[in-house]
Amino acid sequence: MTKSCSSENYLKSILILLNRKGKVRSVDVAKELGVSKPSVCVAMKKLRQENLIYFNEEGNILFTDLGKDAAEKIYNKHLLLSRMFRSIGVSEHTADNDACLLEHSISDETYECLSRFYWNTLASSAENVG
Repeated sequence: MTKSCSSENYLKSILILLNRKGKVRSVDVAKELGVSKPSVCVAMKKLRQENLIYFNEEGNILFTDLGKDAAEKIYNKHLLLSRMFRSIGVSEHTADNDACLLEHSISDETYECLSRFYWNTLASSAENVG
């Protein structure tokens, strides 16, 4: 996969919509991201060419194994960063926005280290305080 913020945002949005609705069409992605249908069409073509998604007979967007792995990876980065920010007192809205910005920038190595640190240190501390 060619890593780009835009592609990752589309993949993450498709994953969120699939989890929420069970099926996703291009119009759903446009609404979710607040972009035009032609923009989604261009993005879906790119994701299809990169073998990350495909369309079924009904026009629903589905992940390839590669696409699902990529979407889950970026979504998990987002969830971890947002959770970490909130645990240190950042408001939910700001934590979510900042996580969205940083999820594209950190390496898999940094993500893995942050994840271990959070779950081994911060998460257990937060549980003991509450």
